[in-house]
Amino acid sequence: MTVNSECNGGAPANVRLTADGTWDLVLCNGMIRSASTWSYNVALHLMRAAAGSLVYGDYGEDTRAFLAAAPPSARYRVLKCHMLDALARELIDAGRAKVIYTCRDLADAAASFMRMFQYDFDHTWLALQGALELYRLHRESGKALILGYHSVISQPLDAIAGIARYLGIEAPREILRAIGEKTSIESARARVDQLKSGVDADKLVRFDRFVHDRETLLNLDHIRDGSSGYGRVLLTPEQLARIDALAEQYHFHTE
Repeated sequence: MTVNSECNGGAPANVRLTADGTWDLVLCNGMIRSASTWSYNVALHLMRAAAGSLVYGDYGEDTRAFLAAAPPSARYRVLKCHMLDALARELIDAGRAKVIYTCRDLADAAASFMRMFQYDFDHTWLALQGALELYRLHRESGKALILGYHSVISQPLDAIAGIARYLGIEAPREILRAIGEKTSIESARARVDQLKSGVDADKLVRFDRFVHDRETLLNLDHIRDGSSGYGRVLLTPEQLARIDALAEQYHFHTE
């Protein structure tokens, strides 16, 4: 199925979604603190470039509730989640959902998660273990697009092009560049600064004990320095040993 300019919700005519008609859901199901929010925004921008207002997106860990909340006009849906419930797994197995899984050096992911959310190491370790269970699932199924944090940060345009190919979206390079600018760390920082200054306060949503932007899903403390390697400096030798053992258990490595 090709979504064309006559029925694509006002999207540019030079962007095409060559979907096979079997899927209508994109799950941005990345590891904690691995650019999963970036992948969500890229996927949302790409899908809206191809299908315009027919695309709905949000964050949640309850797939059924997310699908029920989507407006009737939505033909495609993009969900950011860190877990996969039974329905999400069923949709993936049936070929009705695409999956983008981002991952990161475990020490960096752990340190970033602990600094941002003030969680202790044991809680963080359990979150990483759950993420690695999904990493193993996606790697063995071969159905997900797996992206490493380093490639996202160092070559974002290539990563965006890879997501477009995976989703079957044909878009000119200038569209991909525009999405790259909208989803850059600089743009994310600017959006967070806007929100902190009171701009678009009505778009802030509370989830659990945290607040995020309804539009981009950026948390008010979302953007740190975005660098790599600091986890090995901040974590204790005992914590690093547990992290390394976890990586070995799941045969996990990043580029």
